[in-house]
Amino acid sequence: MEPTLEKIIELARKLGETIRVHERYLALRRAETNVMGDVSARKVQDDLELQLTKMHNLEAEQKPIEVADKRELARLQEVARSAPALQELLKAQADYFEMMNLVNNAILGALAPDEEEG
Repeated sequence: MEPTLEKIIELARKLGETIRVHERYLALRRAETNVMGDVSARKVQDDLELQLTKMHNLEAEQKPIEVADKRELARLQEVARSAPALQELLKAQADYFEMMNLVNNAILGALAPDEEEG
């Protein structure tokens, strides 16, 4: 019997609810909250994001990236490496994204045609 669209949506909702209580998701939310509550970590994160966006835009416009911009990026990355809240966030993001990749791969694997289907 073919599942209805409603059944598929319900299964997706249940998957989301299960992920929402998983330790990797909870750790990600805690780390995000910690960064938001840490003014200096949030400033470093914002500055780093701005610098990366600036360099990406220059690259997209095929304009040269100045040495000063590269140095500023390196400086901000070093500051970010020394901020415990940002390190916690980066680890939590990596763990969460790894989990989600595994979930997506499992879904894609189930969608792959069987040998009989060709």
